[in-house]
Amino acid sequence: MKIMRNILGIIILTLLMINCSNHKKDLVFVKNDYEIDLTNIDSVCKNLKGFWIPEKLINGEMILWLDMNENNCSCNWEIIPFNDKIRNEKMLPMKSCPTVATLIDKNNVSHIDFGSTEYDLVQIDSVHFEYVGLGGSSISKIEYLSKTKFKINGITYLRHKGYEFLE
Repeated sequence: MKIMRNILGIIILTLLMINCSNHKKDLVFVKNDYEIDLTNIDSVCKNLKGFWIPEKLINGEMILWLDMNENNCSCNWEIIPFNDKIRNEKMLPMKSCPTVATLIDKNNVSHIDFGSTEYDLVQIDSVHFEYVGLGGSSISKIEYLSKTKFKINGITYLRHKGYEFLE
């Protein structure tokens, strides 16, 4: 009888350890995932809002937080730590000078001036991100977006549950 209790205790502890180390439990899954129309800037803005984690770094402790302002389709491109301390204290570490990311499409931008070189954006056929930070500015095309996946610059991000206190 005592052996059975010990075996049962070991099985329960093992299951708890597996569950605690399963980083997929922090991902968001939806029953009907579908691709978002990348030519509709409002839909892209609405569906990008939230937390994301690089698919290749799913076991990592850093997540991307895009707190999209739906009025002007912009946010800070913030890489934030994801851990129990922040979840319990409900406070993020202070950062200065984050990169500002703004969604742009062919309807709201006609050109961008990078110093002495002007680039025509007539070739923009879908929504792009324009980044502005201390290191300068750049533009990246959003390659794919669904309710649970987001791809930009060859990096696929998966939707993450993030922190409830920041939603």
